[in-house]
Amino acid sequence: MTTSSVNPQNLSYLNRQPYITTTEFKRSPIGATVDITNLVPDGGYAAQEAALSELIAMASAEADNYCLGPFGTLCATSNTEQGRYRPNRQGMYVIHPAFFPILEVDSFAVGTLPAGQTSVPVSSQNCWIEDRQFVMATGPITTTSNGPLDFGGFMQTNQQQFVTYSYVNGWFNQFLSTSIATGATSITVPSGLGLYAGSNFTIWDGATTENVTVASTYTGGTTIPLVSGVLHAHSAGVNVSTLPASVKQAIIHLTVAAIKQRGEGGLVIAETGEPVSVGKGDTSGDDLMRAEELLHAFIQVWGRA
Repeated sequence: MTTSSVNPQNLSYLNRQPYITTTEFKRSPIGATVDITNLVPDGGYAAQEAALSELIAMASAEADNYCLGPFGTLCATSNTEQGRYRPNRQGMYVIHPAFFPILEVDSFAVGTLPAGQTSVPVSSQNCWIEDRQFVMATGPITTTSNGPLDFGGFMQTNQQQFVTYSYVNGWFNQFLSTSIATGATSITVPSGLGLYAGSNFTIWDGATTENVTVASTYTGGTTIPLVSGVLHAHSAGVNVSTLPASVKQAIIHLTVAAIKQRGEGGLVIAETGEPVSVGKGDTSGDDLMRAEELLHAFIQVWGRA
């Protein structure tokens, strides 16, 4: 029998989600510039809807690849990573995880050997979270609300240590599991990862889009209590997320580009106000360029311009 060392990093996310719905695409002025009635030649409405949904999923994956490389996603995820670090003179470890924004740090273990790591209890007493890094204090702080911390002598050395940690990063991005009526004080989603008491998020539903706040009673789970009732009714499948609108706009541009590249052409509004048909790929480059401009602020891959 052989033994092996396995990388704990999550390389295959099960929570990858598209960043817009087909309804959002069709309601968008950008999406309205292309013909989506013949994505599947001679196909019915269901076939066209399924094809559009697939293109949106592909565009969302393309955005992930552009911003985070092949291993990341903008969706909120829980990651476990490992590396070699040295504590600074104050006995603090400054950790730069692969992805940001960092939403929470769940575990931290450190040791002189991979098999000899000591788990350090994580709390607000010894962990300081910033947008792209977190600081784990292991020197001056020796007690917490849970009692004294025994880090062992290796915590005071400046020698390189083996560190394993887990954290949550990214943006909450889910879809309503059930419809909600006007005045509803909670929503149900497949996962609440990335949401916390006091978090603000948006229910993206066209003219009835609204911003809501998570109630202080929320401690996790798929039922999200709200500070106040929603102003509008919303159907199951509506996107709810903390994603900036610029990401959604970029996904629409990427989807439009994909449709044009497939040869379905586009309808460009001329100066006279009349829609003019364009051929395969004639303007897809413009949409790709605009999408990259919108996503540039979210790039997390080292060395990318």
